[in-house]
Amino acid sequence: MNKFVGLDVLRFSLAVYLMVFHSIHQYPQNGTIPFIELSNLGGFATSSFFILSGFILAHVYFGRTTELRGGAREFFVKRLSNLYPVHLISLLLVLLVSAAGTRGFAQFAVMSLDDAERYVTLPPLDTAINFVLNLFLLQVWHPIYGSVNPPSWSLATLFFFYLVFPFFAPRLLKAQQKPRLLVALWLLYLIPPIAGTLMNWYGPEAVGMITRNPLLRLPEFLVGIVLYGLFREGRLNTVCNSGAKKVAAWIFILASFALAAWLETYGPIATRYVIHNGALMPAQVLLVIIFAGVAIPARFSALSVRLGNSALSIFAIHVPIFLVMIKVLKLLSIGKSPLWCASHFSACVAASKEVIPSMATYPLYLIGTVIAAVYFQERLVAPLRDWIRGRFLKRRTCAPAAKVRSAPEHRLDAQRSAGR
Repeated sequence: MNKFVGLDVLRFSLAVYLMVFHSIHQYPQNGTIPFIELSNLGGFATSSFFILSGFILAHVYFGRTTELRGGAREFFVKRLSNLYPVHLISLLLVLLVSAAGTRGFAQFAVMSLDDAERYVTLPPLDTAINFVLNLFLLQVWHPIYGSVNPPSWSLATLFFFYLVFPFFAPRLLKAQQKPRLLVALWLLYLIPPIAGTLMNWYGPEAVGMITRNPLLRLPEFLVGIVLYGLFREGRLNTVCNSGAKKVAAWIFILASFALAAWLETYGPIATRYVIHNGALMPAQVLLVIIFAGVAIPARFSALSVRLGNSALSIFAIHVPIFLVMIKVLKLLSIGKSPLWCASHFSACVAASKEVIPSMATYPLYLIGTVIAAVYFQERLVAPLRDWIRGRFLKRRTCAPAAKVRSAPEHRLDAQRSAGR
């Protein structure tokens, strides 16, 4: 069975790009960095990740068949045991970091296209409701307020995708006109952003609905499933079967990315929704096709798998790590000793607010977060995931016949379980 090690490289690359997207703009001096505009397309990485997730899940749980391997119960236990521990641990880390800061737990981000992001303070009941929604990965169904842990909205969207995967996947894989189905899903996906643009819906409710609602983002995930169906039928072999075609594909991807980055930074507001949702889907589909065919040398294969498995953990923990790093850098820059800060905490925090953090340590943050995410995944998330699976799938795995049937899928699933 194809292990798609190239897709592990893609998963890791997308996670690192999102880490940069969420952090580099926190430095006031980021505008002096050459080509900083290229770091403005977080939506490209997230959408590519959703397409990639549909592709890999279809491969792992269907392969060459049209029946869900292991059944729906086993699928849900395996997916949620991989996703939910990462979410809970990262949420706890963000809350611990926030407790040491100055922004209260009742403050939530409000986003709009025609105004900068701002924070609002909610009354106790609304605050409690939003925390409950975040706890159970339901915050994406509330269109106005941002997540407690901002990147977790994509985890909540993946949670919804997992719920509907057993229903949609077999039907899409059986479809006869898959190329037409891809185009139909793309056009369906473009309807909300185009409608929002035409109606000038740029306020918080519209932004939250169009950019984060799982139902409106579902076509991306479904495109990934259909794409795998085309792959297993051998109908993608001609897309990049020559050097010239690969070069042309890369030119198209890079040109699309560069143009979208320029428009995102300098273009009119009317382009924002479409760039974020749908316009780049052809380039994202090509990206998945290219990396699905990438052959990774054997000596780098194990490392590629480890890095790919850490992708979800990178995405989940990079925000709290960055917040801690920035706070430490600012405190160290005010010229006061840790003991003085401990006894004059409020004054120390107030003084640190005026400090502009240096970017000299930024590469160390990126490298350190990757290393931390690898060990976070392997030493904490994976054992917890395996314990949950052992507890809830114990009866199924105890039967010898079940072991024989599920062994190939279990090995492959263990390799790829971190990115979906």
